[in-house]
Amino acid sequence: MFSFFKFLQKFFKDLKSNKGLWFTTLAFVSVTGIFLCLYILTNMTESVSKEVYENISKNYNKNYKNRVLKKEENLQKIILSLKSNEELITNIENNNLVVVGEEVALFNDTFKKTGFTKTQLSFYPVINQVNQYRNSINTVINSKNKIFGLEILLDGIFYVYIEPILKDDRLIGVLELKEEVHIFKNEYLKDDLIYMFLLEERMLNKLSIQTRGDNYKEVIDSVYVEASKYDSQFFAKIIEAGKDEYTLMLERGYSVDDTYFRSAQKVSDINGNIVGVVLIGETVEGSGAFVNIVDNMTKTVTTVALGLVISILLFMF
Repeated sequence: MFSFFKFLQKFFKDLKSNKGLWFTTLAFVSVTGIFLCLYILTNMTESVSKEVYENISKNYNKNYKNRVLKKEENLQKIILSLKSNEELITNIENNNLVVVGEEVALFNDTFKKTGFTKTQLSFYPVINQVNQYRNSINTVINSKNKIFGLEILLDGIFYVYIEPILKDDRLIGVLELKEEVHIFKNEYLKDDLIYMFLLEERMLNKLSIQTRGDNYKEVIDSVYVEASKYDSQFFAKIIEAGKDEYTLMLERGYSVDDTYFRSAQKVSDINGNIVGVVLIGETVEGSGAFVNIVDNMTKTVTTVALGLVISILLFMF
């Protein structure tokens, strides 16, 4: 060990005696050290940025799931209030279908007048025919259990709450309350966030020709958006980025470009089948946007480090 230190001492003494070689070695070591620090700082910053983006995406996904659960609770409360309407239940029990239809229409008019334009109530009488309705209604009839979930119906994409009406443990009918999935757009706008629902191409044929029309625009190969309901620039940037970037977004759960941050999550229907993708995003404009703060942090670290390298090189030469 002593010999090693003695060797280093002699090496540096000889090196210092050769001014040109000493200066060159010092410059090389300094620049190499700076670039190494730059590399470490950049990678650390990118790692932090990635972690922040992932956390934002997870929070958005959790927030959406909570909103869906809240939607179920709200629809359930409305159904419970309808089931406590003795006049309605009596008419259903007595099979007064015309009167029940009029009462249901009255409830729907009330929904519209009070601002719930995307909410719709339906009643299904129980008759002695097996599987007379669509699968979800038939499931409630056969099981006598309520269900909630996303459905692609002829007239649109809805979150549906379906509940059996029992009288002395006897099924006398089924009530369904549904709201368009697009209603979340207005909810997120209140929080200065962007919401979008992309529908799988294979689910398009579940919509009626009238509903589908020319309303749906292809985004990336297998997914479509109801263009008139959403911000065209938001999905135009996805189209511009291309299929590979879209696939990457689904894999990691988020994407960031010069305009938007997007969180992406696949969503299942009432039967557990993947039917689309929900995007929740925000613009990166303005220093107040948290996503933009992360981006600025990355750029600042890189700029400062490069400035340090240039300053030292100028000082040396």
